[in-house]
Amino acid sequence: EYTADELAELAVLAERNGISTIWVTNDPQARDLFMLFTKAAAVTQKIRLGVMAVSPLEIHPLKLAGALLTLNEMSGGRASLVVGGGGAILANTRLDLSRRVRAVDECIAILKQAGANQPLNYPGEIFPVWNFQPRWAVDQPPRVLAGANREQMLRMAAKKSDGIHMSDMPLPLVASTRQIVEQALKTNGRSPADFEFNNFWAFHVKPDRAAAEREARSRLVLRGMLKRFYIEPFLDEAATKLVRDNMQSFYAAFHKRAGDIANVPEPIIDTLVKNLTLTCATSDLDTHMETLHDFSEAGLTHITLGLHDDPASDIKLIGARVLPI
Repeated sequence: EYTADELAELAVLAERNGISTIWVTNDPQARDLFMLFTKAAAVTQKIRLGVMAVSPLEIHPLKLAGALLTLNEMSGGRASLVVGGGGAILANTRLDLSRRVRAVDECIAILKQAGANQPLNYPGEIFPVWNFQPRWAVDQPPRVLAGANREQMLRMAAKKSDGIHMSDMPLPLVASTRQIVEQALKTNGRSPADFEFNNFWAFHVKPDRAAAEREARSRLVLRGMLKRFYIEPFLDEAATKLVRDNMQSFYAAFHKRAGDIANVPEPIIDTLVKNLTLTCATSDLDTHMETLHDFSEAGLTHITLGLHDDPASDIKLIGARVLPI
């Protein structure tokens, strides 16, 4: 819920602290991110400006192309976008997701081909396009990633996108996911060398450990919406069922910004926090850096650290304590 001025200040701070991309989540109830980023584009020089994730089911690919290419022009070729099949829009609408992989596939194809060089004629099944040529879009093309966690979307992403941006993918699943992507890249004659392999990971680090734990617990419901796919790698069947049966408790904690989660035993909460977030006191951060190294060893080329209640302090902390390692 940033204003344009607030986002611009955070972008400047992130750039000064050596962060490569500032990603902001596309929330249908928040301000339009492409418009918000225009101030940030004007006051930064190097940092990439990323919007994640936008579904072609909420914005037609042609309108999405216009917004993305405009931001790219205003930032001198520094715009990035994650295209997803659902995302936050699902909290407010009942979209038909029956062909979402195809919709994302066609959207990425349109975004990657749209430009000044020649008219785009794309025979899409869902989004056919004729004679689309934004002649003004002459900057370095924006990066277009796919929001993908499951196999069908991962294989599709390897065909045309500049990379994948997973969300809340626990460490035990990253290596196997990387293998799926690499095989799909090989099948499509593409090298993994230039393919971004990113994962959003919640970052809850505070001077006071109790405050960090409270923030992490209150946002647990956002971690892959605690679906079985995300929690089965580290919870047994009984614990997994208990979590799924008590989702209202996690939602209640989120709405209250509270750390107490009714009807769920503390050991299960602790396991969720440990395996779906980076949560610790500031003084203990160095001992938790192994997690980020493990993600890199498993195949990530980038990691997006998700910041929450005090992003400015977190940006400074990342610049001082995370990036140098």
